[in-house]
Amino acid sequence: MKAYRIGSSIVLPHVRFVSHGSRNGRRIMMMFHSVVVKTNGKHKTLGCNRMDDSGFCLGHEISEKDFLEKYCGSTEMEAKRIKK
Repeated sequence: MKAYRIGSSIVLPHVRFVSHGSRNGRRIMMMFHSVVVKTNGKHKTLGCNRMDDSGFCLGHEISEKDFLEKYCGSTEMEAKRIKK
């Protein structure tokens, strides 16, 4: 699966890792599920346990290292590959 880096964000087909502002001088990075299905007129984000009333992912706070390990396989190899 190919990952893209846009600034500090990492974009995969099913998840996004983006900057979500700052708190106490610390940058907050959030992961958002992005695969949404619509059934009977209602949206539901697949693989997400934290959705708003509309069914879209509200975001999950996660470190870049944890995101790379969980969604890209490994930290070092993927970090080098997506920086290109």
